[in-house]
Amino acid sequence: MKNLASALSQGAQVILQSDEACLDIAKEAEEVARYIAHNLDEREELVDIDDDETIFEAFSTLWEGLAESFDPSQAADNEKKGWASEDSRIQLGLALGKLERNLVAGLQPFQDRAEQHEGAIRKLIFHITTFVRIENEQFFTLQSVLTQLLCNLVSPSSAETGADRLAERYLRVYLSGEREHDVIIRLLDSRDTKTIHATLHLLNNTVNGSEARLQSLLSEPGIRWLSKILNRMDEWVEVHDGLFELGASIFNSLIDLSLHPQLFNLLGTSSEIITPSQTILLKILDSHLSSSPSSPPSPSPHLFLIPLFHNLARYTTIGINSGQDDPRLPKVFEGLILVCEGLSAIGLSVQARKDSQTFAQEGSRGDEDMIGVMKSSEEGEGVVKPSIDLLRSLDTFFPRINPRIQSTNASITPIPEELKPFSNLKRNIVQLLGVLTFEDTSVGDQVRECEGIQLILGMTEIDENNPYLREHALLCIRNLMLNNPANQAIITQMNPVGVLSPENGELLPVPEKMKKKS
Repeated sequence: MKNLASALSQGAQVILQSDEACLDIAKEAEEVARYIAHNLDEREELVDIDDDETIFEAFSTLWEGLAESFDPSQAADNEKKGWASEDSRIQLGLALGKLERNLVAGLQPFQDRAEQHEGAIRKLIFHITTFVRIENEQFFTLQSVLTQLLCNLVSPSSAETGADRLAERYLRVYLSGEREHDVIIRLLDSRDTKTIHATLHLLNNTVNGSEARLQSLLSEPGIRWLSKILNRMDEWVEVHDGLFELGASIFNSLIDLSLHPQLFNLLGTSSEIITPSQTILLKILDSHLSSSPSSPPSPSPHLFLIPLFHNLARYTTIGINSGQDDPRLPKVFEGLILVCEGLSAIGLSVQARKDSQTFAQEGSRGDEDMIGVMKSSEEGEGVVKPSIDLLRSLDTFFPRINPRIQSTNASITPIPEELKPFSNLKRNIVQLLGVLTFEDTSVGDQVRECEGIQLILGMTEIDENNPYLREHALLCIRNLMLNNPANQAIITQMNPVGVLSPENGELLPVPEKMKKKS
């Protein structure tokens, strides 16, 4: 450390104008950074924090100089100043970044001293994440290391009161809306995994444990960050490098605080029935609902899923019945699948608590109350009637195909390949109806009044385009029939056309004893 301090005493101007000085100091700083990484407990012995001439003061002038030297708007002036080569300055920035990153990590006194040049580091990040440089692999490592440094500098060092001072202060700066302050939005454009990793850590660390800071993410700049993260989640889930989990943790924190309905609305636009970022948020919410055994307070924050279901179902029904091609339908189908899965997950959780007699406490029956709304027969509230209407339209749009029965209907139009994955929507709706009709004859009555029994009964036949639709339909029919004589009468009045084989779902001839006497 003494050798490095001596080398830094030359002054930033001298160092930054010499390739040799840049590379010599970079080499020395790399060695010290490596030593500190393996001996973190010696940091306070290596640096006297009470010394007015600590290494942090030298860092300040160097970060300012580096930021100036990489400023693309001052390219002409920079040439006159005789800076060292770009490669040498990158190496210097890398080494200093690693050293200070290791010095300040989780050590509040060092963070407080390093705060004096947070602005210079931020300015340097701004200059090396221009439209051209963010795509330039030459800058990738520098971008990631400086982001790691910024993360370690502003992240709370502990859970103690006041330890989040820097997180509180600088999150406000980054969210201020000032272009040069918002380096987060630029870093989120990076194609470098380590840079994105550090950026997501920075966001997680600054908002973790603070409802106010999480709420601040719903500001206009914050929504831009969250939208950008959501729009890259599908890309990250494929590579298994931890980015998806880091991104999802931010949204799970928002869901835990019931901020997701507000976020969902803010992610919407008037030109789209559902945006890609809203769709990804629904995926994260579905995963969260599946792993959350407890009921939220009343009213449930998930209530927004019901009007969303109505809107998407109405759009789909109108679109299908119009007979016209609509390029937005696939995205609407995807949204409906996710909403149905979410509503089913809520219903199953409520039923599981009921079965185990784990009753929600007073004031924490949000999902229990929500199920009541879903089962309502009131127009615009319940989901039973719109589910049947939608299912009827989908049954025409996605015709059933039984591979064991040779179809003679030439009017059946094959499903386009790009739409085949969405034929599962029928299964999701039948599953939802199966959940709602379980031990509830009033819901079964609604299904009968909508002439849904015959529709669902027809889906007990095997469908090549819809795996497990038959199984969900059978369960739903079982629930519809149980303790409901009026529904049973519907079956009694029907003339059987065949018997489904229990082995493969093939339609077999009706046995003589089952034929109705004329």
